[in-house]
Amino acid sequence: MEPTFVAGDRLLVARTSPPKAGDLVALRDPRDRSRLIVKRVAAVRRGEVIVRGDNADASVDSRVFGPVPNGEILGKVVQVHLGLYRLRG
Repeated sequence: MEPTFVAGDRLLVARTSPPKAGDLVALRDPRDRSRLIVKRVAAVRRGEVIVRGDNADASVDSRVFGPVPNGEILGKVVQVHLGLYRLRG
């Protein structure tokens, strides 16, 4: 299975409407707040979201660090620019 994003890809993240299931969102890694991570919203509960990585076997997500408060979501991924090496094929 090929990763959704790889090193060199650029993501445009915007603060728009509240996230809903299926959205890709950017957030600070709850285990290391200096890192940004991108995860898919699996479920939305009152005031928080459950996030999952697309590669369930290798992902660290809400199964590890629990629900993420809505205020910790930096925004939704609204556009992806592929890294140049991916465009070369």
